[in-house]
Amino acid sequence: MELVKLFKISATIDYLNKNLHVKSKIKKMKFNRLFILLLICLPEISAQSFSIGFFPDQKIYSRYYADPLAHQFSLSKHLESSEWFGNIGAHLAFSNINFEKHVFQLSVGATAFNTLIKTPGHIQVYTVDYLVDFFLDYEIRSGLNARFILGHLSAHFSDDGITQLNNIPISYVRDYVGFHLQNSISAINGKLYGGLFYNFHNEPVDKHFTYQIGLDGGLPLHDKIFLLAAADIKIKSEVKNSTSQNFELGIIFPYQERMSFRIAYMHRRGYEERGQLFNRKDIKNVIGLFLDF
Repeated sequence: MELVKLFKISATIDYLNKNLHVKSKIKKMKFNRLFILLLICLPEISAQSFSIGFFPDQKIYSRYYADPLAHQFSLSKHLESSEWFGNIGAHLAFSNINFEKHVFQLSVGATAFNTLIKTPGHIQVYTVDYLVDFFLDYEIRSGLNARFILGHLSAHFSDDGITQLNNIPISYVRDYVGFHLQNSISAINGKLYGGLFYNFHNEPVDKHFTYQIGLDGGLPLHDKIFLLAAADIKIKSEVKNSTSQNFELGIIFPYQERMSFRIAYMHRRGYEERGQLFNRKDIKNVIGLFLDF
């Protein structure tokens, strides 16, 4: 095996000498020594300070419970109307990158957010919004994490929404980058988070910034039951820096498991989170069932 390794090193050096045009003998000798030293040391450096793992059990950055646009698998009912919200999606962490004492996590989230209107004997699909996010999360220190985001959101009236509900569709698209911070607060069994999005492509309003802040916490009622309270507020330049405000009270079961159910009551006010309705104000009370994983 050692002879094979030396042969490969010798062949590589000859190739590089020819192709990199290292002409003088002194330069060749220096280059050869440097290259051999690099080949000897690189596997040792790599083994000690760099590793990649796939499909980690734990996420570095936890979900925003009260954010209606958090990636989710859920079914919710608007209490003041016949609207239902059936959302199909998930957030998957697929790789941990460890470099010395630093841990980075790559993950992806994708969700289709649907508004359904239930009428006797029929379900009308009103709006469908598609959201895809790529995340790079970094553990700054225990309890404090950073998140870099690259995402795309496109929003649509469905066929029912156009033909039966007399709506005029618009082109609503956002392509964005974001930076967020999240800090755990053990005293409330929760966290405080905040950050911004820069919409480098935004239709129909050419405004670029969205700011977000939120808080959640709660009380364990049992080994497997957790009482949750959460709030999430966005300030949106696309509606002249007005807000979308979301508040949630719920129960998580089983608590601290990789997969859990969440039953929640949500109060929403301010500008709509649905893209086709982004410039409309509303107040909603919603109850829903979430599958968190």
